[in-house]
Amino acid sequence: MKIPDYTALICKGFCAFYREGKEELHCGGYEILRHSLTSAELEALSSLCPCSDTLKHQIPPEEEEMRSLVCGTCAFAADGCDYREDRSGPPCGGYHFLRLLRAVRHGG
Repeated sequence: MKIPDYTALICKGFCAFYREGKEELHCGGYEILRHSLTSAELEALSSLCPCSDTLKHQIPPEEEEMRSLVCGTCAFAADGCDYREDRSGPPCGGYHFLRLLRAVRHGG
């Protein structure tokens, strides 16, 4: 089950696939962020990483380290993920959020 604060910031904020009522499903990025940050920390960091509808639908370049970290623990991998399989669709909201955090950390 998703935690409402995390769902609002990660899923609603960054995921092109988010649908109300699917709270039992969550991506690998969601799991990483939920286990790594308190909801207050997540909210503070989200202000550094504004999202837009354009970002939600972007297909970022392949990054093996990110893909391994995020996609390796993702519950959606079993049903197929267009980003993971052939990058024909955008990644999950957790992936986008983690990419933005990394870019902020590295000054990009």
